[in-house]
Amino acid sequence: EFESGGFRMPRTPSLSFCFTRLLSPLSLCVLALSLLPTSAFFLTPVPCTPRSVYPILRSPRTPSTSRSMASRLKCAAEASPSSSAAASALDSLPDINVEGILFDIDGTLFDSDPCHLAVFQELLLEQKGFNEGERIDEAFFRKHIAGRQNQAICKDFFPEWDRETAEAWSEAKEARFRKEAAGRLESMKGLEKLMDWIEKRGIKKAAVTNAPRLNAEFMLQVIDKLDWFDELIIGDECERAKPDPMPYQIAMDRLGLSPDATIVIEDSPSGAAAGAASGAFTIGILSSQPPKALTDAGCKALIRDYQDPVLWSILEDNN
Repeated sequence: EFESGGFRMPRTPSLSFCFTRLLSPLSLCVLALSLLPTSAFFLTPVPCTPRSVYPILRSPRTPSTSRSMASRLKCAAEASPSSSAAASALDSLPDINVEGILFDIDGTLFDSDPCHLAVFQELLLEQKGFNEGERIDEAFFRKHIAGRQNQAICKDFFPEWDRETAEAWSEAKEARFRKEAAGRLESMKGLEKLMDWIEKRGIKKAAVTNAPRLNAEFMLQVIDKLDWFDELIIGDECERAKPDPMPYQIAMDRLGLSPDATIVIEDSPSGAAAGAASGAFTIGILSSQPPKALTDAGCKALIRDYQDPVLWSILEDNN
């Protein structure tokens, strides 16, 4: 207060006095900052490139990796020559403790289908009126012949033949095949590596085929593996041949294997259906058939040959 003309007049507080009294030091700091340009104390966000534009890099798998088997197989499928085909069959895979591996022979140990096709083309042309006198092509062979038992083929093509006629024709066909295949058969890529892997781990093995015994033994002798297999199962010698699962069931029974500890490797829809129906984990090898034909028949994984990363992912995950 101050005096003026005998009266005590209240002093009018200055603006700075009010602010000093009303605002704490902390409030003043906040006020001062609010007056600064936003760019003085905020960083402008930097745009991020979506992760999806970069390749996904995967480090080598270690035993402690916790990803599911299906996930690991899909990674292997990306590196496989048959990647798009393999990935389509890898949606749901069980873990399997591999105790036995059962192989088909034709088209699985060897790419023998070109020899079979050439022989069938010649012999069927000799049958007047068959296929309207036209030479069968590879598509016809894949659909109606590959992987099937001679008896079933003759029954479909020549239903009027009696058993003796069909057997004689089949024997002539197989003799010509052996002549055609002599010196031409070569084992699938990576087969020796796989056989060595099986040997070192003491895994049981069998050859299971719809080929006649003479042909089966001939083909196994070509790669000096006739005595390598623990069992040789011939479809003609079983009550029912592939696509019935009986030949694979007999092989598992003789080797003391359970289906959930067994892998079957097949190249034909007929053989793949037999393997799948036996309960074994069935792998299709893409030596002659389109991928869908094998997955439709029951294959759970597809490989191009025995070097395929998909195969080794399955084996190394479980042994």
